Amino acid sequence: MISCTQKTQQPCDDSFIRANNYVLASDFENAKKEFEKSIKADSKNANAFYGLGYTYSVEGKYEKAIENYTKAIEIDSKFKLALFGRGSIYYVVGDYDNSEKDFREVTELMPNFSMGYLYLGNIKSQKADFESALIYFDKALIYDKKNSTTYYSKAICQSYLNKPLDAISSLKKSIEINPKYGMAYFYKATFEHQLNLNDEACKDFKMAEKLGITTQTSIAEFCK
Repeated sequence: MISCTQKTQQPCDDSFIRANNYVLASDFENAKKEFEKSIKADSKNANAFYGLGYTYSVEGKYEKAIENYTKAIEIDSKFKLALFGRGSIYYVVGDYDNSEKDFREVTELMPNFSMGYLYLGNIKSQKADFESALIYFDKALIYDKKNSTTYYSKAICQSYLNKPLDAISSLKKSIEINPKYGMAYFYKATFEHQLNLNDEACKDFKMAEKLGITTQTSIAEFCK
């Protein structure tokens, strides 16, 4: 995640390199010390601020992560990794408006980057704008047709739009890509039950249970 090959045209000194090695070793305390040394040597080192943001995010210290990602972006407004990192943290803490702003910027800078569209779809889903979410999920799938999570997220939105058949179709694709996706089997079974496809629902509830999703109540009800 952190290296001198990001092509941000930012300084990359020995402290930064040592910090990167500490991150790779999961020694985040020493990593932060080295990133701070790098910043002390050059207060305009966006790479080092990004490194601090990344380290704080791994530790779950989200306010500090946002603070340092923001400093990196203030220095380099097109720092894609920092925008992605900050947008991800905003999403985690439920600040969907700011998350959306960052991921819009990410997709402008990297129009072929599927994860940016996936995040935008999830943000729209969280805002209950399911039609817009589907547009973003379909855009994500243009650039990454093998992402089981995108099909899963698409299915959930389709279910909210009362399109259970479409949701089942999306979940089938999700399962084709990742046959061990327990929640995909669970929701596929749920939507099959809504359509009175109880034999199929029973099979999928059992598969979900086998993959670690608790479905005993549903199995008892539908597998008779």
